[in-house]
Amino acid sequence: MLQNQKALVTGSSRGIGLAIAEAYLKHGAQVCLHSQLSIADCPEVQAVLNEYRERACYIQADLTQEGEAERLVEQAWNGFDGIDVLVNNVGTFREPSYLKLSKSDFDFIFNVNVWSAIAMSQAVVKRAVEAQRGGRILFTTSLNGSRSEPGHTLYDASKGAIDALTRQLAIELAPLGFTTAAVAPGLVETPLTDFGLRSDPSVRQAIIEQIPIRRIATVDDIAGWFVFLASPAARYATGIIIPVDGGLDAQQMSLRPLAQSETA
Repeated sequence: MLQNQKALVTGSSRGIGLAIAEAYLKHGAQVCLHSQLSIADCPEVQAVLNEYRERACYIQADLTQEGEAERLVEQAWNGFDGIDVLVNNVGTFREPSYLKLSKSDFDFIFNVNVWSAIAMSQAVVKRAVEAQRGGRILFTTSLNGSRSEPGHTLYDASKGAIDALTRQLAIELAPLGFTTAAVAPGLVETPLTDFGLRSDPSVRQAIIEQIPIRRIATVDDIAGWFVFLASPAARYATGIIIPVDGGLDAQQMSLRPLAQSETA
């Protein structure tokens, strides 16, 4: 589906980002993987590079630092002679409780989750305009961008900003030949998440029972949507946000007990 496409996936040393990069490679794309870690600290990335030697590369960059987005794009662009698909996946959710939030907490979350996506997109579009070519910009957002969760004030707000950015850039960049889209996962099992998913079987089961499909998403459940959105089949879609959440967004009051009359 992605033969001859050239993609850059931020935050792809593990979890959803790594799954997206691997899915792109399996579908024929050239892929630049990225994280702030050295390659020595990314054994899963090294395995991918070994398997796809001619079509995969890795660039270390801390996108919270000034100029790093531009450097990352420059190196990836020069290495592949262009970028057709940018996936803004890098993000974090670590924050204190609401009453303990500080300006530095805000700056950190929004720098990683929002500004990095703006800076990366801007750097790619500038080069594309110079080369007289368009492309596709994709985002990893979250169901939290439109639905709230306790303890995630800044994360939820930052993902709401990514939803808005997806729509805004669809309008802003359409004349330049770019389309945008975002995937909004619900709960996904990744190395960054626990919430009792691994450490407490009873908590895990309680969470599963709130999901209509009755299972927690895998990273592969999410990656397939990024393959579709990067493919020619999605060329007319732009500014869209797709929930991939097992039915969570469609459900109201999942913990409300049902009366006998409702189940008869």
